[in-house]
Amino acid sequence: AGLVLPPLTGVAPWLALVAAAGFVVLQAGAIPVHLTGGDRRIELNAGLLVAAGVTVWLATVWL
Repeated sequence: AGLVLPPLTGVAPWLALVAAAGFVVLQAGAIPVHLTGGDRRIELNAGLLVAAGVTVWLATVWL
């Protein structure tokens, strides 16, 4: 909701950028936690990291 609603409603669209940047930080921290815990399945985390990074990039281009 935090990535979709602000730009669609026009109310504080910069919140989408902040939410996506926070998600990038979250996923960047999740990957080392999974690796140190012995869980080598980080494909989903990497995919979410890339998707959030693209969202941040698009938000900076369009804002």
